[in-house]
Amino acid sequence: MKAVLLDVGAGTVDFLLYGEDKTLENSVKMVLPSPQKVYAEKIREITNTRDPIFIDGYTIGGGSLTQAVKNHINRGLKVYMTSQAAYSIRNSLEEVRTMGVEIIEEKPQECVTVALDEVKLEVYESLLNQFNETLKDSDICAVSVKDHGAPPMDMSNREFRIKTFREIIGEDNSLNNFLYKEGQIPEYYYRMKSAAKAVIETLPDADVYVMDTSISALSGCLMDPQIQGREPAILVNVGNSHTTAAVVEDNRIKCFFEHHTSMLNKEKTQVMIQRLCDGNLTHESVYLDGGHGVVYSEEAPGFSNIQIIAITGPRRRLLNDVDFDYLYAAPGGDVMMTGTLGLLHILGFGEAK
Repeated sequence: MKAVLLDVGAGTVDFLLYGEDKTLENSVKMVLPSPQKVYAEKIREITNTRDPIFIDGYTIGGGSLTQAVKNHINRGLKVYMTSQAAYSIRNSLEEVRTMGVEIIEEKPQECVTVALDEVKLEVYESLLNQFNETLKDSDICAVSVKDHGAPPMDMSNREFRIKTFREIIGEDNSLNNFLYKEGQIPEYYYRMKSAAKAVIETLPDADVYVMDTSISALSGCLMDPQIQGREPAILVNVGNSHTTAAVVEDNRIKCFFEHHTSMLNKEKTQVMIQRLCDGNLTHESVYLDGGHGVVYSEEAPGFSNIQIIAITGPRRRLLNDVDFDYLYAAPGGDVMMTGTLGLLHILGFGEAK
């Protein structure tokens, strides 16, 4: 079995080419700047030349891309986007239009084109070929992205995200229940569906899967042998954009919270983790603080009953020197591969190294 695994975050995109004939240490791994940051820089360069922009391609992550588009418009310059590309900015096309973007499907004349694609498998293939490697014969391609989902008009993205998570966990609180095979992705996950479509363009014969980055990171912690067999465990992913903490046992989420990393500090996050384990961190307290919220699927075990606290993610140093014992999860010896190895774990391949 050979698998291409991509974890697309706000800061980096992490790539792993996994084959059962190699150890993880000898597998091809790459950590590159997040595509949204690259496209944002391209747009800023075009802003300096004062050219109108036509943005097409796939739905990708917003973040810095959204800010670059806003800045272009605020400078009195035109931005045109196709509907699929516009969903990168907001999950509501009406909101995108309100920003000043004109949504059209054909390129106007005298515009500079920016084509969005956060998967870019052909780019990886071109590089791999120079080292006698290929991803063209892969059996599986799995991609994790952060997709809040497209909410109804009377609901915010934050509310909708926690609502869908609550429904998924209520149906089956296994981490595996967050994995979608292409063709089974809910209609409201525009970014996930777009990522799967981009994969198929390059790997039409591979089985294609997508998952949320928060869950793939939690799953990846379980690939670290320091954590295996020590449950219930608190798994914490401090990402560039979002921070998620979950109590996990037997591959099942008992409870979790998600917040925005930029709004957290060590003391605040430590208290939230302890209160989550004790069952008294409320959804309302996290949501009103600007986070996404809290979900309980089973009775919280109590902080004193937690066997291990594992912290991962590119911003993990936020929790340096907290007042409880913890370890840094680094499956395969590389903290930046936690998301890709989480996909591998849920797919049922690979061993903890």
